[in-house]
Amino acid sequence: MHKQFKILVATCLGSIAAALVHPVLESSVWAAPLKLAAAPQGLVSAIANLDSAASKRDLAAVMKFFPDDFTHGDGLSKQKLRESLEALWQKYKDIQYRTEIVKVEPKGDTYRVETITKITGTQGQGESQFKLIATMNSVQVFQNKGDTWQIARQEILSEKSSLISGEKPPIVEIRLPEIIGIGRQYALDAIVTEPLGASLLLGAVVEEKVNATNYIKDATVDLEALRSGGIFKIGQAPYSEGDRWISVVLVRENGISINSQRLRVSKNFVGRQYTPLPETGSIRIRVPAQPKKQTSLSQDFVNKLTFVKKV
Repeated sequence: MHKQFKILVATCLGSIAAALVHPVLESSVWAAPLKLAAAPQGLVSAIANLDSAASKRDLAAVMKFFPDDFTHGDGLSKQKLRESLEALWQKYKDIQYRTEIVKVEPKGDTYRVETITKITGTQGQGESQFKLIATMNSVQVFQNKGDTWQIARQEILSEKSSLISGEKPPIVEIRLPEIIGIGRQYALDAIVTEPLGASLLLGAVVEEKVNATNYIKDATVDLEALRSGGIFKIGQAPYSEGDRWISVVLVRENGISINSQRLRVSKNFVGRQYTPLPETGSIRIRVPAQPKKQTSLSQDFVNKLTFVKKV
């Protein structure tokens, strides 16, 4: 006997936030001066103004930075971006961003800007509070139209995000490749890096295709009883290109951790797909999840999961 639970997979939060060119908390861009040598002052000012508008959740001001023909690697249109940001900001009212500009490359009348962003935020209050932590690497193409700078296109190169809740959520170490060839197998290690004692650990792995329709949605997850402190899984990449969201849900009586990572699937990638975690002691033991062994939960524990809501 088992029960299903609705959860929000954390990856989509990071992807939507990334589509903003990563708003920063400070009024200036956080980056080494040499890496900004090719960036005109107008571009730097535009990013700072976008940061300010996004931090205030001023949707109208933010959308002025996106042309009507804006495109995104995940299939987001300008209208879909608007809808996704509005839904995100209704839930995460204290979301904060910190961005580093990694590289700026002029290309004619456009600029290719690579960034790394760290995002934090909270949803809910008290026992029902979830904390969001996300890190992303992405590329934006800026175009200059007179005094106006806009983002013509964006691609996300990599992203990791997590949602944690409870007094003592499991501390999890994830090992998963960022890119893999089409049709190739990959290994996922999700290791709880602390002793569990007598705690019951439940877990699940969710894999979803990255596209615009999967942003801000619930996922139904069957939680399974795990024999030990983590999950080991062999996955299979599809035989076509396209990013995947891989999410690991780990739950115990006093905490929940949902960790997600983007997996890029490319026909042009070859080479070593995976390096296993080093074995450093009894705490970090890889044990396969038991797919057929599921558990019933007490009503009190079920109630603790009901606050994992759609964002």
